[in-house]
Amino acid sequence: MAVSWRSWLANEGVKHLCLFIWLSMNVLLFWKTFLLYNQGPEYHYLHQMLGLGLCLSRASASVLNLNCSLILLPMCRTLLAYLRGSQKVPSRRTRRLLDKSRTFHITCGVTICIFSGVHVAAHLVNALNFSVNYSEDFVELNEARYDEDPRKLLFTTVPGLTGVCMVVVLFLMITASTYAIRVSNYDIFWYTHNLFFVFYMLLTLHVSGDDWKPYKLRRLYFIWVCRDIQSFRWFADLLCMLHNKFWQENRPDYVNIQLYLSQTDGIQKIIGEKYHALNSRLFIGRPRWKLLFDEIAKYNR
Repeated sequence: MAVSWRSWLANEGVKHLCLFIWLSMNVLLFWKTFLLYNQGPEYHYLHQMLGLGLCLSRASASVLNLNCSLILLPMCRTLLAYLRGSQKVPSRRTRRLLDKSRTFHITCGVTICIFSGVHVAAHLVNALNFSVNYSEDFVELNEARYDEDPRKLLFTTVPGLTGVCMVVVLFLMITASTYAIRVSNYDIFWYTHNLFFVFYMLLTLHVSGDDWKPYKLRRLYFIWVCRDIQSFRWFADLLCMLHNKFWQENRPDYVNIQLYLSQTDGIQKIIGEKYHALNSRLFIGRPRWKLLFDEIAKYNR
């Protein structure tokens, strides 16, 4: 019995320790955020208006942010290849743990699906409460007018519209990830999973358009590194649309777009007159991260 226990600990102990740390981070984030919006004096009147829906929507959002920041790491082949070949990971147990990265990716994905359901349900309740509990005393807190159709909040506000689009994208990625789809038509799984870029763009806009937070996002830095020029065309139209939108709103510095072409075959710009705004932000080579972060810190103290 002692031998089998030691064997299990040697082979599975590290994996379960990592799982425990990840689970503890999720629980801690959820609980701390829930208490903040439930008891925090700065959210007292908003909590009076929305009730439990406010706490659940913000707490689930914290868990979603954590897992959205982690879910891509297990699938980063360059990072995994570096760690496997690095002397910094000498333990065979740790190397075996890296082989189970796909499992962690799926675990984060399932967590995102579950808490997306909680987040959406809570916001539907919030939208209703904004309309029902309208208060003349706190006009700046009201997202809706008295007895206004709650659906208007979902389709006429940045958080609402981007949230709906994210749910659609997430639904496509989930359904195409099922075993039956992957076996019968792997291309469907592959192409829908590449919608992750659209998902993260929507997530950025969703967070920046959220007026319920005690602070506003002043500037968004979008840094994209690709090997070939054609890769930028995937979302060049979307980036141009955002750029033009903020220029028309007299907020040209709201989004700072920097594109880096790490390799070149002679073509050093995105073909097309409408991409002129992006070509002026295209650099050859890789970002000098330290200088870049120093500059960001200097202008965003």
